[in-house]
Amino acid sequence: MSNNTSLKEMIYNEVFQSIIKGDYAANDIISEKMLVEKHQVSKSPVREALVELCNEGILRSMPRYGYAVVQLTRKDIENILSYRVILEGGSLRACIHNITEVQLSMLEKIDSACTAHEASCDFFTHWAHNMEFHLKLISFCGNEFSYNMLKKSLDTLTRAYAQFYWDKWNNIEIPTDTKYHVKIINCIRKNDLEGAIHFLKEDISDFGM
Repeated sequence: MSNNTSLKEMIYNEVFQSIIKGDYAANDIISEKMLVEKHQVSKSPVREALVELCNEGILRSMPRYGYAVVQLTRKDIENILSYRVILEGGSLRACIHNITEVQLSMLEKIDSACTAHEASCDFFTHWAHNMEFHLKLISFCGNEFSYNMLKKSLDTLTRAYAQFYWDKWNNIEIPTDTKYHVKIINCIRKNDLEGAIHFLKEDISDFGM
């Protein structure tokens, strides 16, 4: 990996995390000059990071002005959730009969982390474990493309959570959006495909906006 590539990734991650934490709110403007001065680097890695953020729909280029943080609408979120139902439901349908008890134990361990003390006190920790549960489940199908598409969708939903809740992280009540995990696991254990897909759909739809 070249030094320029690592600088680009560092700047990309810094901007992305700043958006998640609410340092940059929806529609805020980020300039190339601002990031060059902040990180004391050349324009090249900054521009590459900003272009990638634009390609992923996180920023929107505004020529001669800067880059605006994209405002996610409820419709955007509903579309992502509908896509997840199709992607995750189809993946589960394809591999449910091959999921092992060892793999189910992995899911149970992740589910326990979703409601453990640390997760109940910190929203980001809770959401990170919820993401981990769904990514682990889809990984059992062995389809890297599907896994990456789900990861991208979940990253966008992370931004959506931040956009709606960034000004009240300290007071937010941790949502119960993982309450269907156990039901999904139990249905998989019984080879109840339709039941597992039903509870997976309920779980995905329970986004908590």
